[in-house]
Amino acid sequence: MKKTTHQYHLWMSDEENRELERLCESTGLSKANLIRKLIMSKPVRERPNADFTELRTSIDRIGVNFNQLVHRANSEGFVTNDDFRMARIAFERILALMREWEAVWR
Repeated sequence: MKKTTHQYHLWMSDEENRELERLCESTGLSKANLIRKLIMSKPVRERPNADFTELRTSIDRIGVNFNQLVHRANSEGFVTNDDFRMARIAFERILALMREWEAVWR
């Protein structure tokens, strides 16, 4: 991390301060880190909300189950109808979760 050697004091209007506070809240960054990123033209992204985090966790779990199924199919040389049905259900669940999230956040 770069050593910070210059300190600044600045004045803001109420509107500017509200926007700075809003950006800090939505990104999870401190005021100093947010201002540094903006000055250096680095991307400032909002942190994922709880719904997105839950969606990502659900997809990760489904992916783990699917990978276990694929590993089993490769080691045994075949996939049963039940295995195939479970994989299809997993992918349909992923699509449903993504559509739910998209409908809410679009």
